[in-house]
Amino acid sequence: MIFAAAGLLGILLGLLIPYNLSSATLPYVAVALVAALDSVFGALLANLNKKFNSNVFMMGLVSNAILAVLLTYVGDLLGIQLDFAAIVVFGVRIFNNMAAIRRITFDIYFEKRTREKERLKRLALKEATTESDINEGETPEETEVSDEEKTPEAEEAGMEETENKKTGEK
Repeated sequence: MIFAAAGLLGILLGLLIPYNLSSATLPYVAVALVAALDSVFGALLANLNKKFNSNVFMMGLVSNAILAVLLTYVGDLLGIQLDFAAIVVFGVRIFNNMAAIRRITFDIYFEKRTREKERLKRLALKEATTESDINEGETPEETEVSDEEKTPEAEEAGMEETENKKTGEK
């Protein structure tokens, strides 16, 4: 939450305070920005994988940006445009992270959708069974649940009851 607020504050300050970049500093800002975006997408992926650590994120953000700027500076000293190499490397990492984020997000969405459909089917079947039992004069407790309707929790509870009956426990 604090990162989102800081990011919004930074964007607002960047829009409100006029500042022009010189052509000499533009490559440094570009590689630092791409390196920071790489860290942000890496953090989103780690968050989806339940492995996010804010200390790792902050260290990665700062170290990637510094490394990219230093690489660009060394390239300028040598007369080589290493800023393109840094942008390509970080760009590839951004696209790989985005692909993984997309796959995980779709997997989560479709898994939830499938579970919801199965839950609705069980409820409809349970209602239909309850209505037919009431019509026949039986109570809902007297009906057996088929193996297809059992959830893993219900199966575990059923196994515990069976074991308790065998051992004489309650």
